[in-house]
Amino acid sequence: MRGKESEIAELDFLIRSAALGKAAGARDLEHIDGAAAAFNYIRIADLVASLFAAREITPPVLDWGCGYGQVSWLLQKRGVHVVSYDVERRPLRERMQGLNSICVEYSADPVRLPYTSSSVGTVLSVGVLEHVPDIIGSLQEIKRVLRPGGLLLIFMLPNRFSWAEWIADRRHASVHPVKFTLRSATDLLSSQGFDIERRWRRNFLPKNLTGFGPHFKRAYGALYGEIEAIDRILSKVPPTSYLSGVLEFQARKQA
Repeated sequence: MRGKESEIAELDFLIRSAALGKAAGARDLEHIDGAAAAFNYIRIADLVASLFAAREITPPVLDWGCGYGQVSWLLQKRGVHVVSYDVERRPLRERMQGLNSICVEYSADPVRLPYTSSSVGTVLSVGVLEHVPDIIGSLQEIKRVLRPGGLLLIFMLPNRFSWAEWIADRRHASVHPVKFTLRSATDLLSSQGFDIERRWRRNFLPKNLTGFGPHFKRAYGALYGEIEAIDRILSKVPPTSYLSGVLEFQARKQA
């Protein structure tokens, strides 16, 4: 069982990796450059690993749109067989010691996946689905490569009713071209042949702190444990839950 020391070591690793990438010129690492933001990925990796240990999901686990590879790295540490995939190459990832050890498979096709049908046990979408050019086509491809009864786990899907997204939109700082409601996302997944097993909200309290300086992020991040505990409550209980930042789903491919 992982302890606090392991958690802190993983946070330090992710934050240090972000610092290396930013020093090399990367401008898209605010999702892991502070403890509160980076813990999002530890939370996700812990959940996936628990499902894997309980045999609710089967390998291989496809980290669809893996980005810099932070989730793949965390899952590998937890003994999960993960395949890392993306369409966008990030050359500066090679400067990020540790993450540069992740072997990423790339494709120039933004929709078509380079895998045979029914070859994948589980697909992860961690902040990816809202960015793809063809959401329906991508879901159809995910369904194609999943085995019958395979699991699709969607994390950090932006909530249309999020108070933080509302502010970001008015500051012209939002990076989410598409936002969802719990109902619209549920209807979308159902229409593409997925049965929703669980759905929940998260991140009522902001985590990435886009636009804030490093000193504030460090001070905020020092309280990441307390922030996470409070967020679990506020994201679960109405009315604050309705205004949470993200929606998350556990959906299974229909037989």
